[in-house]
Amino acid sequence: MGNGGGVSRGDRNRNARLTRLRALVPVGNAIVGIDLADAKQMVVVTDHDSKVLARRTFRCRAWDLGPRWTGPRSVPWRRGSPV
Repeated sequence: MGNGGGVSRGDRNRNARLTRLRALVPVGNAIVGIDLADAKQMVVVTDHDSKVLARRTFRCRAWDLGPRWTGPRSVPWRRGSPV
């Protein structure tokens, strides 16, 4: 049942969890998220406001990602222009 405010309990719980996780990472650091799917992997680098700084897609299986991933140096670090 909705509360009429547009924000569900799940949304509030997710936002609270993200706030707790952000508090663990220093503001000067970036946050890397990796989505491992069947045949397409996505790596995203964000700041503390969840603004995407860089992203990269790998079209391979998750277990083949190791040889293709060369670390952060392989991602173009142009602020405001995701790849």
